[in-house]
Amino acid sequence: MSDFTMDIDASSMMAALARLKNIPIAKVVRNAGRDFARAAYKSTPVARVSKSEYYKYKDARTGEWKYLHQSQLQGRGRKSTKGLKKVRIYKGWSKASWLGVFKALGMPMSPSTRLPGAVQGMSHAASMATDYYAEMTIDDAIHFDRFGRNMSSATVDAVARAGYEAAARNITKELDKMLKKNWEGGA
Repeated sequence: MSDFTMDIDASSMMAALARLKNIPIAKVVRNAGRDFARAAYKSTPVARVSKSEYYKYKDARTGEWKYLHQSQLQGRGRKSTKGLKKVRIYKGWSKASWLGVFKALGMPMSPSTRLPGAVQGMSHAASMATDYYAEMTIDDAIHFDRFGRNMSSATVDAVARAGYEAAARNITKELDKMLKKNWEGGA
């Protein structure tokens, strides 16, 4: 497992687009966040209905949910396995995790089925803006089946990369369009 930090500074390009369109930079950042979320949502793999090998129980001391693999239960009596619940992650749950981000960005997302309220708290988007600077943070706790064992960091990176590419592509396209328009109009 490797940790890395990636820092992308597109503030000058976003500021230029905001000036060309005569809009606040916060709106440019929000639209880039929307582009990111749409593309990342589309590239998020759908979790399959899983016959999970895991069980969960609530720790009496901490009140937190703990997980056990079924191999850890072999040889235990019924008393020691009381209170265990089979864990299942249903089809579509991974994509449903984007609901909080979509709501925070004011985007429509109509799930095909009723979702528990907990899914809304799995992700969020927050932005901070001044007249000359804006930034946005998007967090999504995507849940896949098999507790990430079939999810490599490459898959998670691919979801993020799809979002970044879409946002950059749309900003670049709009910036080119505005530059051409202003260039031709100024001649």
